[in-house]
Amino acid sequence: MAKLEILKPAGEMKWKEFADLLRKVRYRVFRLANLCVSEKYLQFHQWRTGQIDALPKLSIGKLNKRLRDFLVEEGEKNESQNRICKNGALPSYIVDALSKYKIGALTSKSKWQGVVRGKTALPTFRGNLAIPIRCDHSPRKAGLRRLERISNGDVELDLMVCLNPYPRVVLKTGKLDGSALAVLNRLLDNPEQSLDGYRQRCFEVCQDRNDPKRWWLHVTYDFPAVETKANKEIVVGIDVGWACPLYVALNNGEARLGYWHFKPLGERAKSLESQHLARRRSMLRGGKDDLAGDTARSGHGRRRRLKATEILAGRINHAYDTLNHQFAKSVVEFAKNHGAGTIQMEDLGGLKDDLQGTLLGQRWRYFQLQEFIKQKAEEAGIEVRKVNPRYTSRRCSKCGYIHVDFDRKYRDTHRENGKTARFKCPKCEFKADPDYNAAKNLANLDIEALIKRQCRKQGIAVRGDEAVT
Repeated sequence: MAKLEILKPAGEMKWKEFADLLRKVRYRVFRLANLCVSEKYLQFHQWRTGQIDALPKLSIGKLNKRLRDFLVEEGEKNESQNRICKNGALPSYIVDALSKYKIGALTSKSKWQGVVRGKTALPTFRGNLAIPIRCDHSPRKAGLRRLERISNGDVELDLMVCLNPYPRVVLKTGKLDGSALAVLNRLLDNPEQSLDGYRQRCFEVCQDRNDPKRWWLHVTYDFPAVETKANKEIVVGIDVGWACPLYVALNNGEARLGYWHFKPLGERAKSLESQHLARRRSMLRGGKDDLAGDTARSGHGRRRRLKATEILAGRINHAYDTLNHQFAKSVVEFAKNHGAGTIQMEDLGGLKDDLQGTLLGQRWRYFQLQEFIKQKAEEAGIEVRKVNPRYTSRRCSKCGYIHVDFDRKYRDTHRENGKTARFKCPKCEFKADPDYNAAKNLANLDIEALIKRQCRKQGIAVRGDEAVT
């Protein structure tokens, strides 16, 4: 999704008039969305209770007309409504987008099953709901508006939130750079919505939560899949990080997945573990006195209290599984995008002590994570290898020299600005994030042989290597 700020209305329309129009349209979107959900639920309930024989198909167009009648009954004049839509409360572009991108995802049979059984609440929309505008129709459809660059370099758009003439807006693009600018240019270069380019699918207009005077345009888009042939010589290395859940690096370039990519998942993992322990202790502490008495009554109390911890454990297990699936998916997608045919990760067997202090070593299920990575990689035709991680975090990924003293104690005593010490090679003075350096080493196909050879050269003893002095 591309996020662009609306700089100003173009032409003679003033900001106040434009903002008032958006608020009126947003109110109708909010009302229509909740009306659709409630009607869908009512129909499902009638079908489940046998009041109707079949589950009917709800017409959002009829509800759109009904909402217009509601607004008239509430005192709004037809003349003011005609600026937005003549036959209903909202124009078809918004109604179609609302049905396809908002309502459809919340009103399936499986969703209603949870509501009926009391496991989930009836979904509702809030008043700050974004205004969706569909723009994925055929490019030949009359009146369709998409992003366009005008002669002076500005990017403008006719927002189809009402009847023609549509309010035209200028988007703020002067400070865009990097990937955001590249995406915008690719969208502008494909006005005909060609399948081999970036295609605009839906606009969303939403108000800034912190500054009500600012409005944003979110552009959802899709792009053609890039077919890459897996190459066994292109290797992805995965390191269990100290400050980051995982660090992923490539053997033939600088591409990586690190702290900023995995930060949200890492924070959720830490929060999940803390909540799990705190809630379990609280539950068990509440039954401390009652559990002491040897009576039938206290026995029932014990089972009742322990039942809550069992339910919590089940939820925690599900949450762990979800997070590990998300970690694994990110790693395999990274490998596929770079055409890698091999993934190498640490063989963590026997390294329990070494994992202490890492985020994944704090009761995290890193073996399950590795199994998920293996399953998803094999489905994608990528080979997974486990290698001995000994000295992979102390070897310089640039020159191969092994910094023997660079252990956990060294990192803790040489912290810089409160952060863990960076790896610095004593020989070539190469500097890098220690987790990236380790992942880069793990991305070498023959890393175990390279480390043994370097250990012999430096006179370092290696487990399983005979006659090393």
